[in-house]
Amino acid sequence: MYKNILPLLLAVGATTNQAQPITSCQNPEGYAYYHFSGKVPKANSGFVTDKITGGMVTLQKVGDKKYDILFVDSLRQITSAVGDGGNVVLMRKGESDATFMHSYPGKVIELYTFWIDSDGLPKYDLVQSKGGSSSPIHKAAILVGICSAINFKLID
Repeated sequence: MYKNILPLLLAVGATTNQAQPITSCQNPEGYAYYHFSGKVPKANSGFVTDKITGGMVTLQKVGDKKYDILFVDSLRQITSAVGDGGNVVLMRKGESDATFMHSYPGKVIELYTFWIDSDGLPKYDLVQSKGGSSSPIHKAAILVGICSAINFKLID
């Protein structure tokens, strides 16, 4: 299934922004804390193992020092962080890692770090805080997934 979605993600980005893909990642898993508020009943609140089965993320460069993050969520919908009204900003960059902040005012703050581990495997982690008045589910999470090769040369 991923082989079918990845070209679609890349094509969407390329046709809308003349984007240059930096990396694509998938299957993040980790832990989340669901707040006892909104649509989350007390029995379902608290810490849980969390994952986005089939979830994919593509980081792309869309202009001079401009980036976008495309993602496929658990509902199999493709969303552009920028196209959906969010902001994507490079926060820091090293030789083998880079962190981007995605924010959507009043709703979500996410930190995406793309990195190479000591065995040379490309990975990413997502630190997420979702909430605000318009959000029915408030949660904080940290998830880690695997990536294709990361082209750090495109990040400036």
